[in-house]
Amino acid sequence: MGFAAEQLQRARGAWQKMVDHPFLLRTRDGTIPFETFATWMRQDYLFVEAAIPFISILLAKAPEKHWAIHSGVLGMLHKELELFRERASAVGVDFSNLAPSFVNHAYIQFLLATAYRESYACGYTVLYASEKAYYDSWREVLTGIDRASPWFPFVENWGGVAFAGYVAHLEEELDALAAHAGGAERGRMAELFELTLRYEIAFWEMAWNGEGWPSPSQT
Repeated sequence: MGFAAEQLQRARGAWQKMVDHPFLLRTRDGTIPFETFATWMRQDYLFVEAAIPFISILLAKAPEKHWAIHSGVLGMLHKELELFRERASAVGVDFSNLAPSFVNHAYIQFLLATAYRESYACGYTVLYASEKAYYDSWREVLTGIDRASPWFPFVENWGGVAFAGYVAHLEEELDALAAHAGGAERGRMAELFELTLRYEIAFWEMAWNGEGWPSPSQT
């Protein structure tokens, strides 16, 4: 069993919790409130923006054989930002004065800190875990969503065949990196995989509950 499969097996309970999240199931059956989905759109737009410097840092550390992967991802992220702007304009989601929620801010800082401070293999683990989480989550939605839904372009983007192929390629390369990692580094990769999954679940929770920032304590 490869490293990625080991992590997915180890985290199977939490992974199932993620793909069964009410945000995803209500999007699939067409009953999600408009503003709930709009909250996710605004926050994920900011997250995709932050993923660009994350990938750029990984690219600077990457072996030559991975340059094409990350260069391609940068182009993909720019297209995703265009998709967000197009959908926001089409359905009337206000993208002015965007600011990250507490959870989104924390997740972004985790991404960037991992890319800067951890080894390349560790940063790559976070990339794989986040992309695999998105593919599995949106694939669940794709199984039942009405193609006429205004949210279908997002579901198709991350739950379709092209994204599946990208994630499968990431998994192959992650297994190769793990095979050459020492015990300590491999253990850290496993820790970061789990942390990424926790952030993914927290992101769905944030979108579902509309969570912002904690109120400042009164003095």
